[in-house]
Amino acid sequence: MARIRKLPPSRYPVYLRRARQYERQLSRALEEKEWETASVCAIHLGISAVDALTCALLGQVWSGEDHAGAADLLRTVPATGNDPAIRHLLALLESNSRVEYGAEAASAATTVGLGQHARRLFEWVVQALRATGRT
Repeated sequence: MARIRKLPPSRYPVYLRRARQYERQLSRALEEKEWETASVCAIHLGISAVDALTCALLGQVWSGEDHAGAADLLRTVPATGNDPAIRHLLALLESNSRVEYGAEAASAATTVGLGQHARRLFEWVVQALRATGRT
């Protein structure tokens, strides 16, 4: 069952601001070698960035517990470069449960990879928003 929440597109800055906060905390956590914190920030950076874009362009955000639905919603966004963005989001989401609830510690290599996915996705979102006159 789809879990899409409708919002006025004017609310997208809330999600964009949240994404920027996660980006700053991701940088700090990576510098401090706090791998679990950095991993969680990377995942939530990606989710918040996608929410900013789908809110701005569709007036919708994914609100289900299974965030994979956010990728389906992202597929409907009228922006160039959706496919790489979707791959970045899915890479982040695949690690979500393991990172947040798993019994194994996050590794430096995995965390750095998640950070790269999150930052590339966020950069794409910011560019897509700029292309529509937002940000």
